[in-house]
Amino acid sequence: MIYECHGHIILDSESYSCAVARHEKGVDKTFVSRNLKTCADNGIVFYRDGGDKHGASVFAKRIAAEYGIDYRTPAYIVHKKGYYGGMFGKAFESISEFRELVAEAKRLGADFIKMTASGMLDLSDGGSVTGPAMSIEDLREMVNIAHGEGFAVMTHANGADSIMRAVESGADSIEHGFYMDSKALRAMAQTGAVWVPTTVAVANLIGAGRYDDEKLIHIVDAHKTSLKQAAAIGVLVACGSDAGASYVPQGAGTIEELKLLNLLGIDTSSGNRKIEEVFRRRC
Repeated sequence: MIYECHGHIILDSESYSCAVARHEKGVDKTFVSRNLKTCADNGIVFYRDGGDKHGASVFAKRIAAEYGIDYRTPAYIVHKKGYYGGMFGKAFESISEFRELVAEAKRLGADFIKMTASGMLDLSDGGSVTGPAMSIEDLREMVNIAHGEGFAVMTHANGADSIMRAVESGADSIEHGFYMDSKALRAMAQTGAVWVPTTVAVANLIGAGRYDDEKLIHIVDAHKTSLKQAAAIGVLVACGSDAGASYVPQGAGTIEELKLLNLLGIDTSSGNRKIEEVFRRRC
């Protein structure tokens, strides 16, 4: 069985802006259905979406069973105003607004809450993360509220410090996790947080001509080294490709990620099962 533990059914792996534009006046149901069929044709039986603000993943959840897929969604990312998350999420300024967004996600049928601890990779730089990072105090309060409402928490985090803060806050999974270090890995092994590394989201850009290949290779090689260390100390790793992102096709991208992890000697079965067990609505 093939698991996609971090995808975006709204995306087409070619153009973020064009993909999102399809849904601005309402969910393009044909597009979503086609993506689900592609996933099913590639043997995917479980799909955990990273959310979107146009309702595509909420619609996908309603029909995914028709394609034999167990589908989970946060509805959208919940992020602090001025911080990463606007591509797929809704912003809050106060904790009361955060609570309102969690309540709205619940009404929409969300299975879990997704939040952000850091920005995106700066792929032109080869070693930094864009935008500000969330404080441990904010992250702890957000996780506590989400957990109190019966939700597991999926956390976008890049950079060792942001990853560590996300783990210490009680996040149930770390998404992407580029620029990981041994301290953060040990913390994940201790807490049982699952790492969803989305390696092909960067690896598949090598040779595409969009960024300096040498810098991309450096990022990917460091990521692979961290993954090997994770496996050696018992960190749970799940298969998630960031399906739909540039050069990561729905279905095929998931298989590429799984093959890459397997080549590194990583068995994703335990991590996948924990995602399946934890990231379901309990309220």
